[in-house]
Amino acid sequence: MSEIGIACHASYGGSVVVATELASALAERGHQVHVFAAEVPPRFDVNAAGLHFHLVKSPTHPLFPSGEYTLALASAIADVGAKTQLSVVHAHYGIPHSTGAVLAKQILGTRAPKVVTTLHGTDVLTLGLAPEFHSVLRYSILQSDAVTVPSRYLKVMAERNFAWPADQTPVRVIGNSVDVQRFRPVATKNWERLAALFPRASFSTLPKVLVHNSNFRALKRLGDVVEVFARVQREVPSVLLVIGDGPERAATEALVAKLGLSDSVSLVGEQADVAWLLQCSDVFILPSETESFGLAALEALSCGVPVIATSVGGLPELVADGVTGFLHPVGEVGAMARSVVTLFGDDAMRARFSAEARSQVEQRWQRGPMIDQYEAVYRSLK
Repeated sequence: MSEIGIACHASYGGSVVVATELASALAERGHQVHVFAAEVPPRFDVNAAGLHFHLVKSPTHPLFPSGEYTLALASAIADVGAKTQLSVVHAHYGIPHSTGAVLAKQILGTRAPKVVTTLHGTDVLTLGLAPEFHSVLRYSILQSDAVTVPSRYLKVMAERNFAWPADQTPVRVIGNSVDVQRFRPVATKNWERLAALFPRASFSTLPKVLVHNSNFRALKRLGDVVEVFARVQREVPSVLLVIGDGPERAATEALVAKLGLSDSVSLVGEQADVAWLLQCSDVFILPSETESFGLAALEALSCGVPVIATSVGGLPELVADGVTGFLHPVGEVGAMARSVVTLFGDDAMRARFSAEARSQVEQRWQRGPMIDQYEAVYRSLK
């Protein structure tokens, strides 16, 4: 077994879930896993056997009053690498994690671990195009010993945006995965627990539940989520469950209030346990401008919840249009609302989509085979 480092963000988002659940799975397989982050990430058990958490402090100084996280990360990895037998550092995101890992590798010299970088989307689609970061990001990625992405779409974009050299090892596609035991369909919704999230709602029959889960960035288009729900509720008694938090929360709350939807919309914030919320839901919506993969949608599908999403990025690789959900162009609020109404109103269709969603997840997105692929990458670098 090996000692493996994982560097990741500590915020709410798909890359953090992927990184920390990979860490937990590797520890369960007997590896010693060192996780580097600015604080304890969500869904991470610091007391689990085989997991070692290293807090990356970036103290302020007159020369850098906002702190200097990348250098602090490099120092933390180098310090741990000098004391242990780190064989691999797996960086999730280019800047700052790949950059910090590559710098630590240079510091450690002959004792340096190999660096694996997983690109998750923003580092390719936004930072990768920003002239302020492009050179250092490209250098960090190309200095990595292996680079992975979660979708074929992101592989194409990474190799294009970073002008991938012909003699460089190609970017490898390793899809995200889900714990199918935790994220599974249930026969009966926990309606009493869910109803407590809507104390002012009153319905003569149990409402249908539309759900969204994200880190509330502008590209997630929370406004579209609310607009879709407003149209759906005119036709079907329903509630909207919004999981997550982020910079668009205030604007989302304001729109909910403006449309008079406050009684039937619950913004529950970041949740360590999202599985039970998904299990109580009927349809999941993800109207993003872009998605490199769509982990939140995968978790919904694993719970047997059909997904309404935009036909962008890696989402068509995950959501089978007309089979496990429906795909629409970005901004097509009316079409998305009609798809939700269709699924809400047709129990047989929803059941068929639910069964197919679960079947496809079990066939393609289970955790074990994905961990096997990462371990194979690690072994290939020794």
